[in-house]
Amino acid sequence: MFHSLQDCLLSIGIGYLIPIIGLVVGKTNKKIGITFEICLGLLLIAYMLYKYSFPGALIYLGLIAFSYSSALMLTTSNTSTKKVKEELAKINLEQIKLHKDLKRIIFDISIFFIVVLFAILFFIFGPDESPLKYFILFGFITLFSEFIKRIIVYRTVTCYFDSQTKTIYIYSFFESRKFSINDCQNVQIESAVDILKLHPLFTLFSSNIDFTTSFEKVLKISLPGETIFLTFVEAEKWKEILHVSKAEIEDELVTVLPFYHKHNLKRLFGKLYFATTVKGVSAYSGLLLLLYFLNVPTWGLITAGICYWLLNISISDLVLKTAMDAKLANDPLLLSKADAIFTKAGIPNAKLYITDSAQYNGLATGMNIGRAMITLTTATLKLPIETIEGILAHEAIHVKKRDIMWAQIWRACFILFLLIVVIFIKENITNIEAYTVPIFLTIWLLMFLFPIYQSFISQWMEVRADHLGATLLEGGQQQMVESLRALSLAQDDESKKALTYQMIEIDKNKEINSLKRESLIWRIIEFQLMPHPPMYWRVHSLNTNQHGWGKAILFRWMRDRCVESISIK
Repeated sequence: MFHSLQDCLLSIGIGYLIPIIGLVVGKTNKKIGITFEICLGLLLIAYMLYKYSFPGALIYLGLIAFSYSSALMLTTSNTSTKKVKEELAKINLEQIKLHKDLKRIIFDISIFFIVVLFAILFFIFGPDESPLKYFILFGFITLFSEFIKRIIVYRTVTCYFDSQTKTIYIYSFFESRKFSINDCQNVQIESAVDILKLHPLFTLFSSNIDFTTSFEKVLKISLPGETIFLTFVEAEKWKEILHVSKAEIEDELVTVLPFYHKHNLKRLFGKLYFATTVKGVSAYSGLLLLLYFLNVPTWGLITAGICYWLLNISISDLVLKTAMDAKLANDPLLLSKADAIFTKAGIPNAKLYITDSAQYNGLATGMNIGRAMITLTTATLKLPIETIEGILAHEAIHVKKRDIMWAQIWRACFILFLLIVVIFIKENITNIEAYTVPIFLTIWLLMFLFPIYQSFISQWMEVRADHLGATLLEGGQQQMVESLRALSLAQDDESKKALTYQMIEIDKNKEINSLKRESLIWRIIEFQLMPHPPMYWRVHSLNTNQHGWGKAILFRWMRDRCVESISIK
C-alpha cells in the first residue's frame, strides 16, 4: 500500500532542507555546519523509527537520504561560485552581454514536464499497491535537482572579461567557470541552440556545459575536459578575441536545424525515447497505466514490465547511439585497426562510432554481439594510435562477453532479492514494531551492500577486459599497460584543468596521479565502490601477471580488493 503522499513530500523537503541549514550554520565554521547536519540526521532516524512502522520508516528515511544527497551536490557546487563572486568584486571587468529570452527556459521546463508526464499520471491514477510509485518518487528527486539548477543558472548567469589577464569569468548561483582564453582549443559559432544536444535529459556521455539563455547564435568554446555553450550578443566579436589565443577557429557558421525540422524528427523521437526510458520511468509508467485501466491482472502488469525491459535491453545500442549523437567512424587507419581487433575478438560485425566529447574514454554498448557498437570520444582520438588500440581491445572484450547485458541482469537480481526480503519480513513477522531497529538495520545494510555488490561485478568485468584485451594486441600486455598509462595521464590532466576552471581548491603539494597508490581512505573507496579498480593496480597487475586471464589473476584481484584496500603500508 502506498504511504502518505504528504509524508513522502515532507520527507523529500526535509532532505533538501538539511544541507541548506548546514550551509547557513557553517558559514562561520564549516565543521560546525557538518556536525549540525550529522546530529540532525541522527535525530531524524530516531524520530522516524519511533513514529512509523515498517516499511514506512524505511521509505521515508530513504527519501530523506536521497534528496539530501541531491541537494548536497547543489550546495557543494555553490562553494566555487562564491569564490568567483568574491574575485569579481576585487577587479574591474568588462561585462559580456548575453541574449536572454524567457522562451528559452520555458522550453527547457516544458521538456522536463513532457518527459515525466506519464510518470505523474501513474503516480496520481495508478494502483496504490504498486512499488513503481516509489521508483517514480526517487526518480523525481534527481530530475527536480536538474530542473532547479537549470532555472537558477538561467536566471543568474552573467559573463565578464578581464582584458589584462585574458580571462573569462562565467558566474551563476550553481555553476561558475573561470578560464584563460589561452586554454581554448576550438571556437565555433552555431546558428541557434541545439536543444537536442544540450538538454540534460537528452544527453549521455556528454561534457557540454549549457549556459545558453536564448535561441540566438551560440558561441561554442572547447576547453580541456569540457565544452561551454553561451549566447553572447556579439558572438562574432568574441570569436575574434578568442582567435588571438591561437585556438582552432571554425570559419563557417554551423547551421543548427530546429528540433521540429523534418530532418531532425528521427533524432527528436530517439532522444525522447531515451529520456523517458533511461533518464526516467515515464515510458514504463505509461505502459503499465494503460494496462491498469484495461483491467489487466497484476501478473500481466509484471510480465509486461519485464518484457518491455527486455525490449529496451535488446535495442539499447540504437537508443544510446541516438542519446550520444554518435556517428560512424570514417578514418581509414582507425577503421583498419578496429576491424583487425574486432575480427580477432570474434565480433567482426561490431561497429565503431565517434561521439563529440572532451572527455577521454571509450564505451561498449549493445546487448547483442551482432549489433554491438563501440564508441570513442573525439578527445580520445587525440591519443596515439597504439593507445587507441588498447582502448578498443578492452571494449571489444566487454562486447564479446556480453558484459553490458550481464551487468543489467546481476543488478536486477539484487533488487529482486531485496524486494523478496521486504515481502518476507512483512508477511512473516507479525509483531514488526518489536523488531523495528534490527529490521531497519538489516534492510539498510542490504542497501549499503548494493553499491559494493555492483562494484564487485563491474570490477571483475573490467579486470577480465584488461587481460583478455591484451591478447588482441600485437604488443600484448605491454601495449595494454602503455595504453592505460597514456589514458590515465590524459584523464588526470583533464581533471586538473576542470578543477581549475571550477575554482575548486587543490592541495598544491598533492598531484593528481592515478598511477600512484593513494591513501587508505581513497583506496577503500576505489576498491569497494568504484566500477573500475584503481588504475595503479590495473597497470601493476598487467605488468606482473605471466599467466593471462584465469584463476590466478581473478583470485589476486579478489584478494587485493580485500587486503590492498585496507593495507596501511
